[in-house]
Amino acid sequence: MNTSFQRLLLLLALYILSKPLTAQDYVVNSTFLGSKSKIDLLILFGQNVDYAVDLYRITYKTLDIHNQPDTASGLLVLPQVPHSTLLPIVVYEHGTSSGPTDVPSQLRGGYEVALAYASFGFATLAPDYLGLGDARGFHPYLHAATEASASLDFLFAGYEFLETHDPSYDPNFLFIAGYSQGGHASAALHKLIDDYWSIIIPVTAATHMSGPYSMSGVMRDKLLSDESYGSPAYLAYIIMGLNQAYPLYNDIHEIFKEPFVTDIQKFYNGTINLTTLNSQLITELSSGGDTVAKRMLQDTVLASILANPDNRINLALKDNDLFNWAPGEPTRLYYCGADEQVPFRNSIVADSVMNELGAPDVKSENLNPTYGHEACVFPAVLSSIQFFLSFVHGTATKEISPATDELTFYPNPSFDMVNVDWANAKNGFTYKIFDTNGRLVNHGNTSSGNFSMSGLPEGLYMVVCSAGGETKMGRVLRQ
Repeated sequence: MNTSFQRLLLLLALYILSKPLTAQDYVVNSTFLGSKSKIDLLILFGQNVDYAVDLYRITYKTLDIHNQPDTASGLLVLPQVPHSTLLPIVVYEHGTSSGPTDVPSQLRGGYEVALAYASFGFATLAPDYLGLGDARGFHPYLHAATEASASLDFLFAGYEFLETHDPSYDPNFLFIAGYSQGGHASAALHKLIDDYWSIIIPVTAATHMSGPYSMSGVMRDKLLSDESYGSPAYLAYIIMGLNQAYPLYNDIHEIFKEPFVTDIQKFYNGTINLTTLNSQLITELSSGGDTVAKRMLQDTVLASILANPDNRINLALKDNDLFNWAPGEPTRLYYCGADEQVPFRNSIVADSVMNELGAPDVKSENLNPTYGHEACVFPAVLSSIQFFLSFVHGTATKEISPATDELTFYPNPSFDMVNVDWANAKNGFTYKIFDTNGRLVNHGNTSSGNFSMSGLPEGLYMVVCSAGGETKMGRVLRQ
């Protein structure tokens, strides 16, 4: 089908079928936030990329958890490609943020992952979610329905923005990805599109990564186990978040004990962030000899959750499970085997049930059996990008190495002159020297195979060298 005709059909369908928001009526405003060069991204990722990127903050219309009009926000990242290029779209869902401003549109909250997708040629949309960024109220944490609806409306806003922008989008390619909470959100969006929108905006492929898909099973068992858990704040956040959608309690004291409830209430009120809450809960739990999260719960509440499947918290968790459906498109569930925050059994359960329900191409993949939750981000995102590129480029999948080959410098540590062990650099090269804060502190050209670090303070530096059409980097310790 002709691409222009497909885009016309999409816009017409949005006009006819959308909620109280009509087509061409999603974007409230957009703000250009700046650009990142290929060198910037090389330093950030330790990986050569294909494109520099431009960043935009988008505010858009959506509905809140009570189905009332709201304004939400998100980050749009576009690769710097030739004019008239049509870009495949990735919706990237970010992981748990520490507070309302710790979001992609504020260039925080894991926004770098959105840059990674864009740097390989994807128009990338990273929604902030309800209750975060510009959206009002408390974030309904891990509430699948609003994760999906806010993300879908941001996708529509992205279509609207790109319709009058160069580069624009290619309606043949829509990819969905997310990590941690974002894995839950990406699965929620994927399911929503498969259930109601697949004829108009079909998903090409999806990667849901290290997500809590089994809320009522794997996650509940983890949070209520007798084992110490390093993220007890998640238990409080889940219950407070889902209370925005379900009648779980009228007063937080009904659910949690003191002294925990005081700090939990501070987080709800916005006077402390999630990181601080978690630290304080660990300190308070440690006074009892361990950090078993369930000890924060009132005894009667805990007993009811464990004994009664129809307990209101159990039912709310079950309503937000995302393993019990069958994605219609190629889907990968990436995880790592030593995940201490989101047990990898979430991915195993989802793989098993989705395939049992008839999913044509769902596979889980353990990317590293020894990596924990944070360490798993990098290999998961690289695997996701390579998977998506296989659809854009057909069988000619481009290889993305886990890290660019680092240059070797000698002597290292160095007092002054530094030699570069790189054949391209023998007859000269250009160089840029960055400190550990990413600031450019020196640069130049040399006609030999070395350069000077004279005058720089002692410390570790990143040196980016370009020669013979290639760019590589390495680290030098200045003494």
